[in-house]
Amino acid sequence: MIKSPLRYPGGKSKLIEYIKRLIISEGLTGCDFYEVYAGGASVSINLLADRVVKRIIINEKDPLVYSFWYSVFFKTKELCDLIYSTPITLEKWYEMSKYRNPNFIHDKSVVEMGFACLFLNRTNFSGILNANMLGGTKQKSKYKIDCRFNKEKIIKLINEISQMKENVEVYNLDAIDFMKAKVPKTYKGLSFVYLDPPYYKQGKKLYRYYYEDDEHIILSEYILKQPFNWLISYDKHDFIEKLYSKKNIAIRSIYFDYSVHTSKRNQEEILISNLEIPPIEGIVEAKKIPG
Repeated sequence: MIKSPLRYPGGKSKLIEYIKRLIISEGLTGCDFYEVYAGGASVSINLLADRVVKRIIINEKDPLVYSFWYSVFFKTKELCDLIYSTPITLEKWYEMSKYRNPNFIHDKSVVEMGFACLFLNRTNFSGILNANMLGGTKQKSKYKIDCRFNKEKIIKLINEISQMKENVEVYNLDAIDFMKAKVPKTYKGLSFVYLDPPYYKQGKKLYRYYYEDDEHIILSEYILKQPFNWLISYDKHDFIEKLYSKKNIAIRSIYFDYSVHTSKRNQEEILISNLEIPPIEGIVEAKKIPG
């Protein structure tokens, strides 16, 4: 498995094999794969690397995260040069933290923003862009600011991922705008759309671009009307389950170990789809609204 260069809260690497089997079982091998909320993009990257899908079209609303992925694929040398030459220090952290201000980045290049994303992701608590630096301001902790920033490994990984650029598109759009503009509306064609929206319970703590209740509702109303093949992963919550408890929509519960999300070791989440989603290891319940 190819690891994402980003330490992303709620990363979905544990779903890679499951989604791979789902695509194959539905006869969609070689399809175009759309990842609406790219984040760490581990699902897309591995499906393309394993040749399960023909192309990946990834989208990310956060301009820093978008800039990182654009730079990985299309500005690889410039990004790697910055990684190699930049010191991982407190002084540099304070400089990079300015990139979190939308007014600061308006005249910055995509590579500068992409590097800022990687820097903050690799030097902040749990990879959260708005979090504080590892080790604290006095750096007295066992884990210093540079403990997650192995330059050689990161550069090697980025160069490996960038080799797939001929089959990659990267966009910086609102989720629904992206699907309206880029996903073919032909019924059940050779496309597969994966959505991992901001978590309902912890979204404000984890993401710079989180959803309020009305935005979760708008997303559900849109996606439930679409004919293309789609799969959503969400944190388990009655509010979300009620939105998607509709005819011919499958909902399954799964457990992941995410210490960042909760004080409990196991975090229950749900998979939602307009396909027949098969059971996988870790499933604790499954339900489908009868047709």
